[in-house]
Amino acid sequence: MSRFRAGRGDARRLAGMPWRGDARRPSGARWPVTWRGFRRDLLLLPVTAAETAAMYPVAGPTETALYAVTVAALFLRRRFPVPVLVTALPVTFGGHLLIAPMVAMYQVSRSVERRRTAYGWSLAFFLTSLGPWWPSIPGAWQSRDDALLFGVLSSALMTVGPTAMGQLSRARRQLADHIQELSRAHRREAELIAERAVVAERARLAREMHDVVSYQVSLMTVQAGALERTAEEPSARETASVIRGLGATALSELRGLLGVLRTAPGDAALRPRLGALPDLVKGSGLDARLEADLPALDALKWPAEVEEAAYRTVQEALTNVRKHAEGAAVTVSVDVLREAGRTYLAVEVANTAAPSGTGPRPSTLPSGGHGLTGLRERAEQLGGEFTAGPVDGGFRVRTVLPASG
Repeated sequence: MSRFRAGRGDARRLAGMPWRGDARRPSGARWPVTWRGFRRDLLLLPVTAAETAAMYPVAGPTETALYAVTVAALFLRRRFPVPVLVTALPVTFGGHLLIAPMVAMYQVSRSVERRRTAYGWSLAFFLTSLGPWWPSIPGAWQSRDDALLFGVLSSALMTVGPTAMGQLSRARRQLADHIQELSRAHRREAELIAERAVVAERARLAREMHDVVSYQVSLMTVQAGALERTAEEPSARETASVIRGLGATALSELRGLLGVLRTAPGDAALRPRLGALPDLVKGSGLDARLEADLPALDALKWPAEVEEAAYRTVQEALTNVRKHAEGAAVTVSVDVLREAGRTYLAVEVANTAAPSGTGPRPSTLPSGGHGLTGLRERAEQLGGEFTAGPVDGGFRVRTVLPASG
């Protein structure tokens, strides 16, 4: 969040204060060395070079060489804050070149997890920065030494400043992390509320469908069963039997649909499987036979949407035969195809020509989908192929579905 981004002033750059994206990093996480950070660290070079040039007459070659090592180590301070500070302590003891050690102290205060550990390193930094004044400390009790007092206060400020800035930066980063977590929790709460509303609406629809549709279908099935037992003509009894079977199938699928509506979104839906094909073919009321090795097919573990598409293909094809070619012989075959290293499920429903004197007649029998167009669209969505057309005086519907998209 923008309110927690650090500024771009040169002083902040030199101190290594947090940059853009602080709020996105976990608290206490070590910063990787990036090209952007490396370029920013290059700003330290002219500043430390100017400091070295100004202090060289009093610092001398040894302290200057140690300072050069410390400045080079600063480029690794985000990854190794404590070792870099340890590298800077000998220079701190000299008391002349202090910008690089202060930057190292800031990074330790900002990066170390435990506050007591950070304060311990601050104390070590303070005591080390008193190096030039240690010889004067034993006599400080006998005479007032303003220079010693100035040195102690200077060391205290050079220690407290980086430590406080590091702790402040760390606190801001932690606050940004907490706000981000709170924002995620609020978004998740809103999603749960919306999902709960969807579940409630689905449950309401399920209740209405159960109260209205299931009652009517159950009544139709009961009436068909009564007609099957009391009708005198064989054709009427057969028709009543088909209607009763269709009603029972519709009730079964309606229960599955109600189960889906009562299930929260994202849960597994109840879909027709290949194992239901024998009952579908047997209950069609047609001269139909099924050619399929169902145990072998089940062993391949087809995706649920593929099995549902195969079931709907057979269901729609059988419905069309009842509508347009009553009395025709129907063959339903389900096979496995393997091409180019991929596995496919091939479903074919073929019927012969209708017996002489039998033609299309109006029908109110329910369809399994939206016709052949719906079957084609379903197959294409799954990456398969669908064909339908006349063959040998009859009609054939064929769907080839891949085992995976």
